[in-house]
Amino acid sequence: MIVTVDPTSPVPVFEQLRAQIARHVADGTLRPGDTLPPIRHLAADLGIARGTVARVYEQLARDGVVRTAGRHGTIVAGTQGSPPAAPAHVEVDIAADALASVIRAAGLDDSVAHAALAAALGRNRT
Repeated sequence: MIVTVDPTSPVPVFEQLRAQIARHVADGTLRPGDTLPPIRHLAADLGIARGTVARVYEQLARDGVVRTAGRHGTIVAGTQGSPPAAPAHVEVDIAADALASVIRAAGLDDSVAHAALAAALGRNRT
């Protein structure tokens, strides 16, 4: 699994990591049953706090993307009878979370996010 973080990005490291792992699951790079790297190893590889990686894994578990398997680590969850989220919808959710994180980190009002999204949609009409 290849993930990176950019400490200079306005998107918090937590959100960068969460979004990348969710994207890898959504696009099939990570498949049900695959094991994620241990928290300690991933944190060391990325040069970030173990607590950040642990929080990411916990959030992904709450979202149903992964499951914890005790001594066996953190494993990509199967669909268990429910259809997987459409990749396009997952991408939209990831982008929306990133935008919300940037808006909150900058201390801006929700109206700024709405205006920025409306402007971006206007620029990207097909």
